[in-house]
Amino acid sequence: MDVRRLLLFCLLLVVSTFAAKAQLIGFRLAANSGMHISELGNSDVPHPDALLLSPPTSSEKFTPQLSAGFEGEVLFQVTEKTYFGVELDYSHLKGFNDDPPVFNYFLTPYFQYYQDEFYITPLEYNTRLFNLAVNYKYFFMPDKTFTPFVKLTGVVAFVRTDLMYRELPDPDLEWNILYSRGTKNSEQDSWPAFHIGGGIGFDYAISDKLLVEVDGTFTVLNSGIIDGVPNFTYEQEEGVDLLRYNRRLSLTAQVSAGFVYLLEIGGGRRGSGGRVDPSLPFYRNKN
Repeated sequence: MDVRRLLLFCLLLVVSTFAAKAQLIGFRLAANSGMHISELGNSDVPHPDALLLSPPTSSEKFTPQLSAGFEGEVLFQVTEKTYFGVELDYSHLKGFNDDPPVFNYFLTPYFQYYQDEFYITPLEYNTRLFNLAVNYKYFFMPDKTFTPFVKLTGVVAFVRTDLMYRELPDPDLEWNILYSRGTKNSEQDSWPAFHIGGGIGFDYAISDKLLVEVDGTFTVLNSGIIDGVPNFTYEQEEGVDLLRYNRRLSLTAQVSAGFVYLLEIGGGRRGSGGRVDPSLPFYRNKN
């Protein structure tokens, strides 16, 4: 599924939602900031040549940089304390490494597509995630102005990334891309991946229809290129040195802050005195 089909699916979902009778719906718009924390799974075994060429002080760890994204979510109440949400999310992850090693990737034939040789100089990555998420939220005190909650999320992501030199190491070098996927610098499509996670947050009611919502989420993403470096591990087979692709997971974190607006769709089922039926979404915020 490409991004256009994903947007069409979400549009149909919203249209079908508006067709429902007597439905109170929450619409959330928020800004976010995320970071790549680490890679999980079996670590790459360095190739002997990579070890020989790497500076003794070098580290594979990238330092995250602040970056901004945005997200929108349609929320439906399932019970008084639980909510279901469908979210479209754009996340921007950046990082740098001023003392990098020679990664195994630079010794593979795949690297030759971008460069003839590797200069040991500071690196940076620029990664963008386009996500379709399904969220489950449990609110502990649904009748209060300040309402904390816990969150579970499952996400289909499309990963786009560039790995590059922070500055051109040679004035004659016109191309600073070392690896790319899903961007204008690559012929490959975005990497489709799945990630799951959870988090905590809170709602603060400004009025009966407008809420402030803040949350923090940790997810494990089924992709090893979030930091821009494809993973290869060294093996020796029958005396031959080999570099094999090593599929890794990535741990990410994200903080978001925004507003939730509550909207009633349709005529609604009414009890005596015109009171909103308790089975409707966001009943707690209407009474």
